[in-house]
Amino acid sequence: MRNRSLLLLTCLIAPSIFGQQSPRAKPAAPTGQKEVHEYLHDQSDWWASDWPDNLEDTIKTQERELPASSLQILGIDLAEDMFFRAAARLGKVTIVDRGDGSAGRAQACYVSAQEGEKVHLVFEQGEVDYGFYLFTGGADWYGSHRCATSKLVSPNVSTRSGLHLGQSPSEVVAILGKPSLRRGDELFYSLHATKKSSAEDMKKIKQWHPEMTGQDIQESYGVYDLGESLHAKFVDSKMTYLSVLTTETN
Repeated sequence: MRNRSLLLLTCLIAPSIFGQQSPRAKPAAPTGQKEVHEYLHDQSDWWASDWPDNLEDTIKTQERELPASSLQILGIDLAEDMFFRAAARLGKVTIVDRGDGSAGRAQACYVSAQEGEKVHLVFEQGEVDYGFYLFTGGADWYGSHRCATSKLVSPNVSTRSGLHLGQSPSEVVAILGKPSLRRGDELFYSLHATKKSSAEDMKKIKQWHPEMTGQDIQESYGVYDLGESLHAKFVDSKMTYLSVLTTETN
């Protein structure tokens, strides 16, 4: 069974009302655009298996945020429109849907066009979370044939903050600061912050819940919990895997 307990760990809260109808929920495609989806009853996406099951017993969540520049890769932010932005930048791709409920996720996968070991960049959206995975090597998985080839995906692709494959652990720490846990050839960051909802999000909530008073909306949705996680793996002190996940719940 796919383990998404990391997102609950980083939020430190109960399941969210936002998961039912959230201002961060997946939007309708812009006029003239249409996403193509394929549902797979499958859990073979090993690169998206989150953290080890026993990690909650050893990791300490930090009260801070990742640099915003570490949540952007190839100019694409982790946000509700990231699939559309990825398609515009990297090319159209079939969105693969896996799982149900809180374990459900939609994935847009891109693979390098150059010869040699493949580099994959996968954008993922869950019930209340967004993320991306950047990795090289590893076994194929069911649905990997749906990955679209892009010349922009290469060993040199990086986040705006400068995170990229091939970096050493010390180079990653220099960008992100002290990790929540360092274990073997892996770095783990588990972060949490309490944030004020934007005026745009509050406007959306009011539209979705006209039965609620302004005071009720403010009390229920005025602030939210931001959970962020980053997981980096290294082989011979060179990063071969990077996952960045963010979730918003109230």
